[in-house]
Amino acid sequence: MAKSLLGKKILVPRSKKQASVLSKRINDLGGIPVEVPLIAFREKPLPEEVIVSLKCQVYDWLVFTSRNGVEAFFKEINRVELTVVSKIAVIGEKTTAAVSEHGYQADFIPSQFVAEQFAKEFVTITEKNQRILIVKGNKSREFLAEALRKDGLQVDEAILYETYFPKESEELLVEEVKKNDLEILLFTSSSTAQHFMQVIKKYQLMNNLESCIVISIGPITTETLESYGLPVTITAEPYTTDSVLEHLVQYLTN
Repeated sequence: MAKSLLGKKILVPRSKKQASVLSKRINDLGGIPVEVPLIAFREKPLPEEVIVSLKCQVYDWLVFTSRNGVEAFFKEINRVELTVVSKIAVIGEKTTAAVSEHGYQADFIPSQFVAEQFAKEFVTITEKNQRILIVKGNKSREFLAEALRKDGLQVDEAILYETYFPKESEELLVEEVKKNDLEILLFTSSSTAQHFMQVIKKYQLMNNLESCIVISIGPITTETLESYGLPVTITAEPYTTDSVLEHLVQYLTN
């Protein structure tokens, strides 16, 4: 795969904190990363009622859907001096790795990293009326909690981080798109896609994207992009950044 990105200029929309790893991989593969942070995060404290429930050890399972949720949760756990005794379920490789970094192992990982598959498989290993805590961000879908409740589980949710568009990136994004030399638009989440398209629509820049290859990390992100009228060239599977780059290399070399 060496130098197989052929010097292409590639949009990297991840947050400032998370962009460097992806940019390095793109560089190593011969691409040119263009970092425009289209997403940022601010952490929130654990709700008091959730702290009480954790202290009383009422949760059978903790469910994490992102690395950001894991980091925010364990920061709060350390602040209130609690120990995790529940089983842990995760969605995503990065989420799994983050749990391990805090000294815990995931007890359940779905075969595909989407809420639909998680819900389908998770109910086969749980019992009705078990108590579940889902740790999530403010823009996470409601699907997972609703699906688990329909299957007889008692579900609480804790929003431990907020996702937002960093306003300073708006001018930077417009500037980069107007250069007309971005060749690949890479989207790592539905939120990055939504924030990108809102700026593109605001400044009427759709025509500047006509020759771009558009690659998405998964079906939900693809659905977001296409709802704004931007055709997606590639949807990665599995839904990881490694998979995104592998699909991109294969597409370019073919």
